[in-house]
Amino acid sequence: MMSLYIGLGVLLLLAAILVLLSLRSRQISQNDIQLHRRAQRDFYRQRQRELRSDLDSGLIDQTQFAELERDLDRQLVTESATEASSTVTRSKRVYLLLVLVLIPLIAVLIYERLGYRQDLALRELQAEIVRDGIDDARWQRYQAIVETILEQRPDSGEHLVVMAMLYRQQGDFASALPYYQRLEVLFPQDPDILAQLAQARYLVGNRKVDAQTRSLLDRALAINPNQGTALGVLGIDAFADGRYLEALAHWQKLLIQLPAASPEVGVISGGIAEAKRRAVAAGDLRGLEVSVALAPELGAAPSGVLFVVAKSSDGNPMPVAALRVPLLTTQEWPISLLFTDADVIRQGMGLDDFSELSLSAHISRAGTAIRRNGDWVGKPIQIELNTVNEPLSLSITEVQGN
Repeated sequence: MMSLYIGLGVLLLLAAILVLLSLRSRQISQNDIQLHRRAQRDFYRQRQRELRSDLDSGLIDQTQFAELERDLDRQLVTESATEASSTVTRSKRVYLLLVLVLIPLIAVLIYERLGYRQDLALRELQAEIVRDGIDDARWQRYQAIVETILEQRPDSGEHLVVMAMLYRQQGDFASALPYYQRLEVLFPQDPDILAQLAQARYLVGNRKVDAQTRSLLDRALAINPNQGTALGVLGIDAFADGRYLEALAHWQKLLIQLPAASPEVGVISGGIAEAKRRAVAAGDLRGLEVSVALAPELGAAPSGVLFVVAKSSDGNPMPVAALRVPLLTTQEWPISLLFTDADVIRQGMGLDDFSELSLSAHISRAGTAIRRNGDWVGKPIQIELNTVNEPLSLSITEVQGN
């Protein structure tokens, strides 16, 4: 901030010097003008006396005298007009220099009025927080500065987002809610803002999706069908209401787009597993329990994604169903999974539509279903669905390409 003030001070100083030089130049010019005007008057009177003497002596007649006197008058008028024009030009130059002084002054006033000085203070505080961490005192200062900026610029989306996100990160959704409401007015077509406002309303409103919250979620998903916050809220609400199939649909769509290292992966994966278990128990889904183990000689599993794929014996290369499980760094083996109708890829079909299936598992380092060299793989097993009465076991035993 100090550098800004120094820069403004230098600009004002330069402008002041230019004005002073101009005023001094104008003072010198005024002295020259007075001398010039006196010389003009003396010349005019001297020339008039000469013309009158020539008329009296008969060198010129009355007509010639009148003509020469008019020429003398025109010459005086012309010189006076030129002098006035020069004076106007010098006055314009002074006005221009005055404007040069006023511009930085006006800029400073606008800068102060709109609170941009506070933006510099906020950046300095942010740098301090990054360097030394945040405590209660810095948090209070941060809030005060941002609130001051918003008083002067209430439609500053950047600062509204900052405050909403800070409160959201602290779990204080009640304090974040007013900021999200102001952001919705400014950005009614932003799916992230709509979803985050809906989430804040949901959590503040005793975890109930009322009509307004539902409208916000629907609007967010209409703009971006993969909006993660909206999918998460709808999944939680459906699960809490016992609508497990609906919760599965939302959470599975969310899980696909989460990075493998995301902290949300474990939460969503656990929610999906529990929703499946409850849906199977309620008779809403057909389920196959599958346990996936690692061969001891392979050691610790690499980071990546575990895929469990089911294919039919009808010759169709497209999988019947697939499970995608991002692996956590603290993953425990074996992993117990549940294959259900909700995992069937072929539209309009369920597990009961197939009599035989081939199950296989592999760990993809790249996170793709297609196997590549370096992926950890296992041999498939063949099952007859009608004869399955106990959990199925799959083993990952080798590294592909070795």
